Amino acid sequence: MIIKTLMLPDPPIVSVRDKLVEAFKKVNTRGIGRVIVTNESIEGIISTRDLLTFVTERCEEGCDRGDIFALIEKQVAQVMTPRPVYAYEDDDVMDALTLMVARNFGALPVLNREKKVSGIVTERELLLIFQDLDELFPVKKFMTKKVSTVYEDVPVFEAVKLMIRRGFRRLPIVDDQNKVKGIITAADTLKLFTKAVVKSDPDMFFSKKVSQVATKDVLTIDPEKSINEAASTMIMKKVGSLLILKEDGTVSGIITERDLIIALHYQLHIRGE
Repeated sequence: MIIKTLMLPDPPIVSVRDKLVEAFKKVNTRGIGRVIVTNESIEGIISTRDLLTFVTERCEEGCDRGDIFALIEKQVAQVMTPRPVYAYEDDDVMDALTLMVARNFGALPVLNREKKVSGIVTERELLLIFQDLDELFPVKKFMTKKVSTVYEDVPVFEAVKLMIRRGFRRLPIVDDQNKVKGIITAADTLKLFTKAVVKSDPDMFFSKKVSQVATKDVLTIDPEKSINEAASTMIMKKVGSLLILKEDGTVSGIITERDLIIALHYQLHIRGE
């Protein structure tokens, strides 16, 4: 199977000369969480994490309107990862999967034969491969059992800093009994910050509690269910994780797109052998 069969065409793109505000506006297009930076050819890539890191480093003690305006007026070249790793349309999917697992990439830009950007392949597109695989492994084999959480009254900005510091993309939200009340993702926080930028209202971001931004309808899965079913649920519901809960409503584990990509790589190697 070649990458072109799975990639998303027409990914969000900004010019290397564009202001950072354009990246904030486009990074969540179609839920991709990345924007590709081009000049005559591909120059870089900016992820949700890159933008949130940029914000946290410059707004450690908060940002007023002037600070935010100065931040978004920076050029994208100051934030992008230059010379990104990419794939070609006719590359083998297994090669891309191996690269993403080995290098901890969440996505790969895809170029055509003229070396122009034609698409992007993310973890979610690769999960489609599970449709053609046997159900060999349960969720419990690949889920993460030690899950970091935040309390309902924690400020959004503090949750962002925690995600950046620990390399997370999401945090379950719990009450004082540690029962799950929602989940907040890096994408949620970036959307909120972008809205604050557009409305020129920093308080819209810096005064919010995670409970005000959280997705309340948390999707869960039984740890005995197959990873194939977990992948199918994430694709259909357009989410990046599923929680595993105990009977009392506390967190027992989490399985993410990243976990499933590692599981996919493992299963395909077994089949190959």
